[in-house]
Amino acid sequence: MRSHYSAADFYDYDPRTDIDPLCCCEFFDRNNERAHLLVTCCCCCCCFTGTSGIETPTPATSKLTGSRVGNMLLTFQDRLRIPWRGGAKQITLDNVVTLAILIGTLLLTAVHFYLCLVIMLLLPLVLLYLKRLFGTIHPKTKFFTIWFFGSCVYLVALFELAVPLLEILPQENVGFVVLMTLAFLCLLKAKQRAVLNHLSALPADMNGVESGKGSKEQIVLFSDRDDSDDGATDSDSGRLACQLCRKYVPPRTYHCKVCSSCVLRQDHHNVWLNCCIGKSNHRLYLAGCLFTLLALLVFANLALTAVCHPTPIFTLYGIIVMMPDDCTDIFFQYDIALCFTGSVYALIMASFIAIAIVKQICFISFGLSFSEWRRREHVKRRNCLWNWKAFCFGQ
Repeated sequence: MRSHYSAADFYDYDPRTDIDPLCCCEFFDRNNERAHLLVTCCCCCCCFTGTSGIETPTPATSKLTGSRVGNMLLTFQDRLRIPWRGGAKQITLDNVVTLAILIGTLLLTAVHFYLCLVIMLLLPLVLLYLKRLFGTIHPKTKFFTIWFFGSCVYLVALFELAVPLLEILPQENVGFVVLMTLAFLCLLKAKQRAVLNHLSALPADMNGVESGKGSKEQIVLFSDRDDSDDGATDSDSGRLACQLCRKYVPPRTYHCKVCSSCVLRQDHHNVWLNCCIGKSNHRLYLAGCLFTLLALLVFANLALTAVCHPTPIFTLYGIIVMMPDDCTDIFFQYDIALCFTGSVYALIMASFIAIAIVKQICFISFGLSFSEWRRREHVKRRNCLWNWKAFCFGQ
C-alpha cells in the first residue's frame, strides 16, 4: 500500500515519514521498505505489490552459500512478527527461546515424580545463577521479563484448560481471573511508568542547571537532615547526587547503571520487569506483587484441591476453604500431573514474591529505599505510620 506521492516529490525521501499509516500487519523491513505479513489475507493488501525479501536462487547459482544462508536467516528474523495495531510487532528469537525453555521445562516436570522433584529443586538455583550471570554480561536482557509474564500466562491457560473446573465453583474461577488480571495491569502499568522516574523525563524547570536557571537556590544536593523531597540549598553540606551524569538532581535520586539514567527515589532495578522501581511506579509495583501473590496462592489451592483428595478447613462467606490431603496417585495421568506440577511451580513463585513483599514492607516502614539501605545511607525518618502515609498518598 503506497502513498499517491512518489519518491521524486521529496528531496530526501524517507519511507518512515510516509503519510500513509501502517496497517495491522505492515512493517518496515531491514531494508527500510514497507512490507506485509498477511499479503493476501489482509483487507488492506489489495494494492500491495512487493517482494518477500528472500532471494530466490537461480539455476546458475542454486548452491547455498554462506552469505545467502545468512541473508535468509536475517529475513526470517525480520519477518518474525505478529499483527498489531499501528504496525506488526517484531518477536525476537531470544523471546521465542525463553518461552520454549519455560514451557518445555514445565511440561517435562509432569512426566515423573522424581523428574519433577529434581527440576523444581534446581529451577530456583538456575534462575538465581542466570540472574547473576546476565547482570555481568547482559544486564538489559528481557529473559526474566518474558519468563515471569510467560509463567503467569501459562498458569492461567493451565487453570482454564487442564484443571477440572467441575470441582471449582464459578466464583472461585472468577476470583482467580480477576486477581491475575489486576496483577497484570498493575505490573504492566508499573513497567510503562518507569520512564517517568528517569531524570531526563522531568520538566525542564525541575532541574535548574538544564533549564538555564542555575541559580544557587535551585542547585539540589543531598541533605541527611531532609525528611521530604524538597530541594536543599547550596548552604547545606552535601555532594553531587550523581557523579556519573555530572548534574544536579533532587534528593534521594540515584544513578542506575543498567538504565544509564538517574532515577527519582530509586528503590531498586527489577530484573523481572526490566525497569527501575522509583517514585512514579513504586505503589503500582507493590500492588502488582500483592495481587500476584494472592493469585498464585488461589491457583495453587484450587488446582491441588481439584486433583488431590480435598479436606475442608473452614468456611469464609459461605465458601468452604479446602486443603489437599492425599496426592499419591497424581502421576498416573499426565493432565492431572500437569496441574500438580503447575501448583508446585506457583508456590515457588509465590515464595519469592512473598520475600520481596516482606522486604518492601520493612523498608517502607523504616522510611528507606533498598538503594539507600544498600549504600548505607540511613536517613533518619519519622515513625512507621507517617512513612506509610507518605508512601501511599505522597506525590
